[in-house]
Amino acid sequence: MHFIFRLMSGHAVRKGRDGRKVIVFSNKDLSHNVYETLLQLNLIICEKWVISPLPDLIEQTGLTLSEIKMIQAKASGKLCPRIFQATPTMKEGFDWSFGCRNLDVPFGCLLKEGKVLEIWGASGSGKTQLALQMCSAIPPEYCSAYISTEGSISTSRLFDICSARGMTSANCDMQTCTTVDSFSDCVLRQLPLLLATKPVKLIVIDSIAAPFRAGEIEGGGVRRAQKIRSIGQQLKYLSSEYKLLVVILNQATDHPIKGTQPALGMTWSYLINSRLRIEKLGYDNMIGARRVIVDKGSCVKSGTFVDCTIQKEGLL
Repeated sequence: MHFIFRLMSGHAVRKGRDGRKVIVFSNKDLSHNVYETLLQLNLIICEKWVISPLPDLIEQTGLTLSEIKMIQAKASGKLCPRIFQATPTMKEGFDWSFGCRNLDVPFGCLLKEGKVLEIWGASGSGKTQLALQMCSAIPPEYCSAYISTEGSISTSRLFDICSARGMTSANCDMQTCTTVDSFSDCVLRQLPLLLATKPVKLIVIDSIAAPFRAGEIEGGGVRRAQKIRSIGQQLKYLSSEYKLLVVILNQATDHPIKGTQPALGMTWSYLINSRLRIEKLGYDNMIGARRVIVDKGSCVKSGTFVDCTIQKEGLL
């Protein structure tokens, strides 16, 4: 394959035989040794550094984690310079919300940039309700990304929540992917490109377990665990790099000894920062009563709970 190198708008551009122009690193962007290493590995294309998972980059390059994160930051800046130039003029800091004051007061410290929060519970417990109202609470100058792996997205419920709160709509990008491969592609390739072009402050995955429980994965349990770790590590990296919050909805599974547990076991548990559980309450006079309980959190004692009810505005 023959390539043409030239400078375009201050960036080195490579043109392949397909005619597509891609931004690449020049020897001025990186140290001489790092640049030569990437050149030999054919890893000077900036897009590869945005869409490739961290474990693959570490294995291919032999570079340290800090070196790889530095290169990824440079790649993001070269791919989308206008977004990065505009960032300092935007409001410093960001306050996430559950869309419910009863939850924000005791649990708001769990909602921080660079963190992954899991919300788990049985089917119909209210996980999606809470996630949708968190999307509706994102200010209009920002947006959220909602990825559904369960075959459908509750767009009508999001509209109802917004209407009940006196809002016309929520700035939310929605995507559906129901297989492990399509989910992996969405998180590892499509999501970074979205983050490079839009001011996303919240990512919701609904749910993390569905693709892995839908069928057998080629390669068995080892390959399954590798996929889970790859997706989890990518989400943690994106939350830190783009200063956003990741909320993961997870299903419940029955363990013969431990009882009801979050799905995906310890492989997934190590990849989250905090965990909330939603349970139905059996009050005869309170239809839609729910209890939100902290299972894991550095700033809130485990076992702390708040009782809520599902209403038109969401979980309140």
